[in-house]
Amino acid sequence: MQKRKWAIILIFLLEVLLAVGSNLLLLRAWKNENDLGYRVELGRVRQSLKEGIVSKASAFSHITDISVYDPDRIINEEYTVFPAKDGTLYQITYRYAPNRLPVLLILNGVWVCALLLTAGILIYIYRKILRPFRDMAELPVELSKGNLSIPVKEEQDRYFGRFLWGMDMLRDKLETDKNDRLAMEQEKKTLILTMSHDIKTPLSAIKLYNKALSGNLYETEERKQEAYAGIERNLEELEKYIEEIQSTAREDFLEIQVSDGEWYLSEVMDALEKLYKEKTAEKRTSFTIEPYQNCLIKGDKERGLEVLQNLMENALKYGDGRSIRITFADEEDCRLVTVESSGCTLPERELPNIFDSFYRGSNAENRKGSGLGLYICRRLMQAMDGEIFAEVRGDVFAVTAVFRKR
Repeated sequence: MQKRKWAIILIFLLEVLLAVGSNLLLLRAWKNENDLGYRVELGRVRQSLKEGIVSKASAFSHITDISVYDPDRIINEEYTVFPAKDGTLYQITYRYAPNRLPVLLILNGVWVCALLLTAGILIYIYRKILRPFRDMAELPVELSKGNLSIPVKEEQDRYFGRFLWGMDMLRDKLETDKNDRLAMEQEKKTLILTMSHDIKTPLSAIKLYNKALSGNLYETEERKQEAYAGIERNLEELEKYIEEIQSTAREDFLEIQVSDGEWYLSEVMDALEKLYKEKTAEKRTSFTIEPYQNCLIKGDKERGLEVLQNLMENALKYGDGRSIRITFADEEDCRLVTVESSGCTLPERELPNIFDSFYRGSNAENRKGSGLGLYICRRLMQAMDGEIFAEVRGDVFAVTAVFRKR
């Protein structure tokens, strides 16, 4: 803040120095001009009188009057007397400098307007940009610390109004996600405690049956068979609990939201090319987008771009870096967009599983990842009434996103 104040002061001082300097240079130029100017004009008048010509004073800048000399006349200005050709004496009244006060007033008026304009612009910048930015500078820091209850001041300014509105939406979303996550954790803990309690009963029964059998407490074969049947029954109950736990773990845990809209394929492809043209060039990967016919696509444009970005990231991460190619095809009322990458090492038998959550193929060793990229792609495409599938063609791995045409 202190640096900005000094910057403002320096701007004003610079403008004041420029104003003073321009005045001094102008006055100096006028002085040099005046010192020579009135003498030149007096010489012209004198020459004209010698030739018998009486000039008009209005024709000169420094001469104010040319008249017959009258010794009794009182004159408050500088004057000189020259004889004419016929011997008549003429009185020439002059001044050293013409009246240039209006010019100085206009010049300094311009500088005053410039200073006022500068002051207005700086005040506007401070009130509309610097002060709002200062007020919201701590907002991202607080959000990163997890302080999601921090109020976001409404701002109607066109520079930061939408930004603050977006930050407030982000805060609300983070707070909602936090509450949902806490609720989910609470449900998980409740489920685990309930399951733990329920599992103890069949486990205890199995232990009792096992202890009785190992201690030969059952004398008859019939009692032993009953014990075996009891163990089988309790094992089935344990299997039921395990299946329930697995089913809960497989339930969708991501909230996928898409908007119902429409967009041109070229919009997403242009954005995708812009995002990956430099990135692939840096990795020396050949990146080609085959020619295609533009069409109107059904769904969420941002989500469509997200799907293709995920496919590009997978191609860069798991390919050999030689080439990535995007091709297009039509099938009924759908546009198929395929991302092909060279250097595929994924066994074809693993293709049915790659769209499952948290699944990572055998070619993912020593590569960071969560196993959610293709799973999210499938969820997004299905939410947009589309589909996605993958295939291995020799050493080429191809993933095709099926978009519905509008």
